[in-house]
Amino acid sequence: MSLSVVLNFVFFQLLWFSCVVGAGAYGLAWLAVGALVPIAILTWFSPTRTADGLVAVVSLCAGLIIDNVWVAFGILTYPENTFAPFWIALLWVGLGLTVNHSMALFRDHTLIGSLVVGLFAPVTYLAGERFGAVEVSALTLTPFISLAWFAVFFAMSKYALWLVHSEVEA
Repeated sequence: MSLSVVLNFVFFQLLWFSCVVGAGAYGLAWLAVGALVPIAILTWFSPTRTADGLVAVVSLCAGLIIDNVWVAFGILTYPENTFAPFWIALLWVGLGLTVNHSMALFRDHTLIGSLVVGLFAPVTYLAGERFGAVEVSALTLTPFISLAWFAVFFAMSKYALWLVHSEVEA
């Protein structure tokens, strides 16, 4: 495992904690924005940076749509926010920047990887709930979160693979 893959993983964990705990629970917006910087710099020096950027944009768009749908249907509530807050957008961008790196094993084994991501996705929201960043209305609704994450990660993985193979052939 390369140093850049390890750093990608570590920087995403830093981003998650900074967004959920820093911005979500304590209102420290600067912490969330600042935590995106290391993973963005690492991506800048990546040989797949174009693909990474495109996957991050797709991740951002898909993530904001599904998070706001969950808010609209009452599955999730973000305290003091009518819509998914900005730090959720940062998390989705960060997730997109991991697909070709620390999540590459899941990307390369798309079906199994998407199943794992889908199964564990509710855990991230429940952890965020413990920190006070989000409220999950009922555990019985978490399968919707799993299904959405499965679909989004499956699509992102296929797209990322296509982009990476297109860059190699070009």
